[in-house]
Amino acid sequence: MQPQFVDFNADGHADIVTATFDGSPWVSFGSEKGFQAPKTILDKDGKRMWLSQYYDWDKKQWTKSDRTGGKAPDAHCISAVAFDWDADGDFDLILGDYGKGLFLVRNEGSNAEPKFTGKPESVMVGDKPLDAGDKITAPRFVDWDGDGLADIVLGTFGDAWGAGKGGSVLLFRNTGKKGEPRFEPAKVLIEASPKTASSATRPDAGLYLDVADLDGDGRLDLVVGGYSLWKDEVKPGDRPSREATASRKPYVWAWRQKSEKAAPAKGAEN
Repeated sequence: MQPQFVDFNADGHADIVTATFDGSPWVSFGSEKGFQAPKTILDKDGKRMWLSQYYDWDKKQWTKSDRTGGKAPDAHCISAVAFDWDADGDFDLILGDYGKGLFLVRNEGSNAEPKFTGKPESVMVGDKPLDAGDKITAPRFVDWDGDGLADIVLGTFGDAWGAGKGGSVLLFRNTGKKGEPRFEPAKVLIEASPKTASSATRPDAGLYLDVADLDGDGRLDLVVGGYSLWKDEVKPGDRPSREATASRKPYVWAWRQKSEKAAPAKGAEN
């Protein structure tokens, strides 16, 4: 769902790559006249891409058809990132699941003439599929630690309405090499929210993120949007009938790294 601005078809114009709750990746191509109408990104056989389920717009119904080889029979794509996984000069696709994982769809063609396999492969952490522990909203591939390799920074959804825990932001460090990523277990950059605040203090659910050096200090910071959830505090002296009012509003917050060793969630300004 979170858009990525990238020259997806190598024509010199920025395009918008994203995915939606319908279960497939989409692209809106840029041009001199602006962005064109969104199109579903197709595989090399001209077919729509999905993980294990998608919404059929023609039949107006959900369709289950597992493309993960039994690895994730209920996987449902809600996010997409263009990233050159194998360092061969073209964009592959990384699809985020409404479950807990990430999936790689390789491009066997070029950016100008892509040939996506349509066969999702689990992104691994060690010898196990990556498990974010929650619905993945916004994966980003960025060199977080400055070692020349793209790490994974991702946001999760959390319980967007109820009393369950909120979303978090996780870092999976890449310890492999160019064209052969290998990822370490997750490091928590922003803890899941307990939702106990009495005012808007942070994004609690549906954490969408981007990464940038906001203050020019050479360290990457986080920009995180999401819903803040809280109940107004009932103070002594309030009338007996006064009850805490639940509030839910979207905000965007910034976490700045204060030192190279400090995780943004612990050494942050917001």
